[in-house]
Amino acid sequence: MAGDAGQSGRYLYNRLSEKQFQQLCNSLLAHSFPETTCYPVGHSDGGRDAVRRTGRRSVVYQVKWTSKPLQSPLSWLTEAIRGEADDIRRLVEEGAEEYYLMTSVAGTAVPLRGTMDKLDKRLEEYSAEFGIPMHCWWQADIDARVDAAPAELKWTYQEMLAGVDAVRYLREADSLAAKDQELRTLLLAVLATQWQEDVKVKFKQAELEAHRLTDLFIDVEAVQVSQPGRAGMLSHLKSSEALGGAAAYLLATKKPLTLVRGEPGQGKSTLGQYLCQVHRAAFLPDDGYRPGDTHLPTPQLPRLPLRLDLRDYAAWLGGEDPFSDFDEDPRKKARRARKQGSLEVYLAEFLSARSGGLSATVEMVRDVLLRFPMLIVLDGLDEMAQIQTRTRAVKEIDQFAARLGVNSLNVPQVVVTTRPNASGMAEPSMDTFEAIALTRLSPSLRTEYLRKWAEAHSIRGRDRRDLERTFRQRSAEPHIVQLADNPMQLTILLYLMRKRGNSVPAARTELYTSYMETFLDREAAKTPAVDEYRVDLEEVTAYLGWHLQSLAESAGRNGQLATKALRKAILDYLFGVEKQVDLVDALFTAVTDRVWALTSKVQGTFEFDVQPLREYFAARFLNDFAGADVRAFDKSTVLRALVRRPYWLNTSRFYAGFAKPNELAGLVEALEEELEEGVRPLQVRLAAWMLLADGVFSARTRTQRNAVDLISDDLSVRLLAHTLVSDSETPVLAPDRGGEELAERLKEQLASDPDSALTFERVAIVKQLQDRETFNSWWQARLFADSGRRQVAWLQLGASVQAGVNVAPDGVAKLELSENSAVVAAVGAGIMPDHGSPLEDRMIQAVLDGQCSESEGAGWSIAADLLKLCAPQHHLRRAFEDEQAYQADVGHRDTPVSGSTRQTAMRRLKERDSRFDHLQRALRFNKGQSGTSSPWGNTARALSDIYGPCWLAAEIAIIGASLPTDRFRTGVDITPGSEPFGEAADYGRLLQDIRFNRSKPEWWAEKFVAHDDPLSRATWALALLAGATDKVVLSNLSNLDTVAETLSDRLFRTMVEASSRLGASGLTRRLADGVLAAGVDISPVIGLLVAHHATAVERPADLPQFTTQALGDVGKYGTSGWPALRALSMRMIASPSEEVLEGIRAHGAASVLPSLAIPRATVYDSGILCSPADFPLEWVLAAERRVSQDAGNEPLEQVAADNEWFTL
Repeated sequence: MAGDAGQSGRYLYNRLSEKQFQQLCNSLLAHSFPETTCYPVGHSDGGRDAVRRTGRRSVVYQVKWTSKPLQSPLSWLTEAIRGEADDIRRLVEEGAEEYYLMTSVAGTAVPLRGTMDKLDKRLEEYSAEFGIPMHCWWQADIDARVDAAPAELKWTYQEMLAGVDAVRYLREADSLAAKDQELRTLLLAVLATQWQEDVKVKFKQAELEAHRLTDLFIDVEAVQVSQPGRAGMLSHLKSSEALGGAAAYLLATKKPLTLVRGEPGQGKSTLGQYLCQVHRAAFLPDDGYRPGDTHLPTPQLPRLPLRLDLRDYAAWLGGEDPFSDFDEDPRKKARRARKQGSLEVYLAEFLSARSGGLSATVEMVRDVLLRFPMLIVLDGLDEMAQIQTRTRAVKEIDQFAARLGVNSLNVPQVVVTTRPNASGMAEPSMDTFEAIALTRLSPSLRTEYLRKWAEAHSIRGRDRRDLERTFRQRSAEPHIVQLADNPMQLTILLYLMRKRGNSVPAARTELYTSYMETFLDREAAKTPAVDEYRVDLEEVTAYLGWHLQSLAESAGRNGQLATKALRKAILDYLFGVEKQVDLVDALFTAVTDRVWALTSKVQGTFEFDVQPLREYFAARFLNDFAGADVRAFDKSTVLRALVRRPYWLNTSRFYAGFAKPNELAGLVEALEEELEEGVRPLQVRLAAWMLLADGVFSARTRTQRNAVDLISDDLSVRLLAHTLVSDSETPVLAPDRGGEELAERLKEQLASDPDSALTFERVAIVKQLQDRETFNSWWQARLFADSGRRQVAWLQLGASVQAGVNVAPDGVAKLELSENSAVVAAVGAGIMPDHGSPLEDRMIQAVLDGQCSESEGAGWSIAADLLKLCAPQHHLRRAFEDEQAYQADVGHRDTPVSGSTRQTAMRRLKERDSRFDHLQRALRFNKGQSGTSSPWGNTARALSDIYGPCWLAAEIAIIGASLPTDRFRTGVDITPGSEPFGEAADYGRLLQDIRFNRSKPEWWAEKFVAHDDPLSRATWALALLAGATDKVVLSNLSNLDTVAETLSDRLFRTMVEASSRLGASGLTRRLADGVLAAGVDISPVIGLLVAHHATAVERPADLPQFTTQALGDVGKYGTSGWPALRALSMRMIASPSEEVLEGIRAHGAASVLPSLAIPRATVYDSGILCSPADFPLEWVLAAERRVSQDAGNEPLEQVAADNEWFTL
C-alpha cells in the first residue's frame, strides 16, 4: 500500500524492550526455519543475532530496534550498517552468503521516493562493496511474519498486541501476565454487566420488559445530514443521502465519529443498545450465565463496546456520584463541579462501577483505548438539561475524540445520540463528526415491527389476523400513519389496538393518555390497592414526572431518585397538598412494584423507563395542577414558559395536547406573544409547527388558521424551509391540521410576488404540503394569467418542481418567449417544444451558449438531454473519486444524474441525430484512455462537430485542461493544423495547448491578438484563469480587463459563472496573493475572477486586497461572488459594522455560505432577523442561533415558584 505513513499500527514493537524485540525476531526465524541458530540476547554477537545454515550456505540475521519514531529512518539504518561494516566483512570471509537486517522501523512505499526503495538502492551498493547480497526486513515484513505465527508465539510477546489480537489474547490465552489478567477480569466483568443491562427492551409499561432486545429490534433507517468537515458545505435545499438501516451502517462505516439525531421515541437509545450487544456477543462466552442470543450478526471488526448514559456523565461533572447507592437529598446545596472532567477519568470510575468494584485507573483506560478496537456509545446528549453542563460535556467529548485520533492505533468508534437541536445548543464538532438522522418508519418496517411485536406477545391465528387487519385499516388514516412512524408510538398503538381494537385515538397526547388509562385499568383489576388509590396514584405519578424533569434542568440531575429520596418526594407532595401522608407506603409500592410508571434500572434508584413518559407526566401535572389555587389562571403563560426552553420542548407538545377547545385561542396568543418577543425564533416556530402537526388546534378551524398565520412570515419561511430539509424527522402538516391553510397562504405570497427572494423556499415548503398535481394546476393557471417579466418569473418558479413538462403543446405556443431570459427559464422549467420548432432551436442554443448550465435538465427535450449529459457539473464530478463536483457548496448546482437517466437521454438524442453516437463514445474512457484527459477533450470535440464551436464545449475542454497532471495525462484527439480558437476551433487542441503552454506568455499573447471574436475571447479568458501560471496570468491581466470591457454582459456573466464553477471545484491550481492584488487594482470584477482561483476552497479568506465596498459591488454576480461574500462574512464576524453588513446584503438571500457562528451578540443580529429576505440563509441562521443562545432562561421550576403555580 503506497503512502508516507511510517507506522503500520499492526503491532506495538515500541512497547517491547530491545532484548524482547530480538527474542521475537529469533522466535519468528526459529518458527520459519527450525535449523536457525539463535545467539544469546545481550552477549557480544560479532554482528550476528542469528544464523541459518543449509549445507555450506549460511544466512546471517542482525536485529536493529528503536522505541522512537525516526525523522530519517534511512539515515539511521544506513549508519547502523556502516557501524557493522567490519563485522560484515569478517562474516563474509567466514563464509556468509546472505545478510538480513531485521528492524522495527516502518518504511514508506512511495515508488522511487519511499524509504524502502531508497534503502534497496543503498543495499545494492553495499552488496557490491561487501560482496554479499544484503536485504532488510522492515516493520511491515516483521508484521507479516507475526501474522503467520501461531497464537502462542504472539501471546509470549503480549505487550506488542493491539486490536483484535489483543482482544483474542485476553479472551483465549491460557496464561496471562498478572497485569493483563487483571485487565481481562475487569473488561469481561464490565461487558457481562452491560450485556445484562441491555439484553431486554427498556419499556416495561408496554409489556416489553420480558422480551429480548433482538426479538423486537428493527433497523430504523437513517440519512446522512453532514459529512465530517463538510457540515457547512451542504445547501439547505439539497436532499440528504439515504444510508439504509442505521445499525447496519454504523457496523460497517469507516467514519469513526458519528452524531445520531432522532426524535423522541425514534429509537436512538435502542440503536446504541443493539450496536453494543452485537459487539459484546463476539467477546462474551455463552457460558450459561448470560442469555444466549443467536439473532445477533457477527461484526466484521469486533469492538469492545461501552455504552455510557450522558445524563450520568452530566451529574458526575456536577460533582455527584452517579454510581453510588447512597440516598441523597436532591435539594441539598449543589456540589462543586469537577475541575478534571475528562471522559478518561469518568471511564475509570464507570469501569470500576460496572465491574462490581474492581480497581480501574486512568492509565488503564488509556491503555485500553490504545490497544483495543473500541465502540463508545454516548447516549442522550439531549438529556443534559443545563446548558453550561452540556457545553462543557461537548467540549470534553471533542477533546476526547481528538486524543483518540492521536493516541489510538485502532481507530475507536464513538457514537453520540441526541434529539434534533432547534436551539443552537452545543453539539460535537461537525469538523470531525459525521451527522446522521433516524427517519420515520417506512411501511415495510412498520409491518416488520408489527409481526415481531405479535410474535413476542404470542399473538397468533385469528387474533393476529384481527390485529393486522385493524392496523391496516387505521394506517390508511394520515394521523394514525404519523403516530405509527415512530417506534415508541407504534408500540403504544399496537398495545391499544390489541386491547381496544379500532378504538384508538389519533392525537399524540390522547394516545399516551389512552395508553396509560388502559394500562392502569389492567393493574386496578389485578390489585385492589391500585384500584383504591387510583386517583392519588395518577396525581403522584404526574408530580414525580414534573419533579424529576425539573431536577434535571435546575440541578443537573440524571433523572433518577434514590429510594429514600423518592419516598420523601411523595411524602412532601402529600403534605403540601394536604392529603393523607400515611398513603406514602401504599403509593410508593403502587408507583414502583406494581409495574406502573417508574422502574429501577440501577440498584437503589428509580426513574421513568423512557424520557417521553417523564415528559408526558410532567405536562399532565402542569395541565392539571398549575394555577389550581390561582383565580383566573392563564394557562397560556405555562405554554410560553415551555416553548422558550429547549429542554421542555417535547413537554410543551404534550401540554398543549391536553388543552380544551375553549383554551386553544389562548395558546395561539401565547405563541404569538413569544414570536413577537423574539427570544428563540426557530424553536418557537418549530413548536407552533409541531402543535399544528399534533392536531392540537384542529378542533377549531379559525384558531388553527390563526396558528398557521404565525408561521407564514418571511422569517418562518426561511427557518422552516431549512429545518424541513436538514431535519428529516420534522413532521409534515396534514391537510386538515394546517397543511392546506399554510400551502394556500404561501401560494398567495407567491402569486403576489413571484420574483421574491424567498420564492424557492416558499415553493420548497408547499412541495411538502401539497401533491405535485395540485401544485402544477395552480402554477399553470398563474403562468398563463401573467405576461412579460412576471411570466418569466413563473417559469423560474416552476423549475424546482419541473412543472413545465406538464404544459401541453397548445399551452407552449401561448408562452411569451421572445426574450432570451424567457427561453432560459423555459429550459429550467422543463418546457417541451415541438421537434424542429424555432423554440426548440433557441432552447438548444441557450444550452450551448452556457446560459442553462445551472439548470437540472427537466423533461426530455433535446436541450434537457444535452444538460443531463454535458452540463459542466457532470464533467467536474467525474474528476473526483467521491463523485462531488465541488469541494465546497457555494450555490452551484450539484445534482448527479443516474446512469439509467443518462442512457435514456442518449438513446433519445441518437434517435434524433446519428452523430450523437460519436458523443456517446467520447463520453467514455475507451481502451487506452484510462488516466487521461480524453473524455473531456473528445466530448468537447463531439459537441463541436454537431453544433459548431460553442461555449459549452469550450468549458468542458477547459475543465479537462485543468485536471491534475499527476492523475490525468494529456491525451486527446486533435486535427492536424487546427487552431484552439476561432470559427473552426478544435477543442482537443485547446485542451492540449493549454496544458503545454501554461508558462509561455508569448503563446497567450499571440492567441489573444489572433482571435478577437467574442467566443474566442471568453474562452481565452477562462483558459487563462484556469490553467496559466502566476507569471502568465499577471502579464495578461490588462488583456483580461479588455475582455471584461468588450464582451456582452450576457457572455461575460457566463464566463464569470464558469470561472466560479472551476474555482469552487478545487480542481484548478491556486494563484498567488500577488496576482490577486494586481487583479483587484484593475477592477473589482477582475479581482473576483482571480479570487476564484486564488483562495482556498475549503476555508474562507479575508481577501484584504479588496475594500469592503468592492466586495459588496461584486454581489451583482450572484453565486459567482462567493469569494467576496466569504470575505465579507469573515470581516463581519471579526469586526461588525453597518458597511460590511450592507455588503453582505448586496449578495442577496440566495447566496450560499459555510456554516457561521457569531461569537458575541451585536446590534446587527436583530436587524438580520427583521429583514430575513435580504441576507444569505447562513447569516439568518447564525443570527437566530446567537439570539437563542443569549436568551438564558431561568429554570422552569423557579418560574413556577415565582408565579405561585403550585401550592406545595
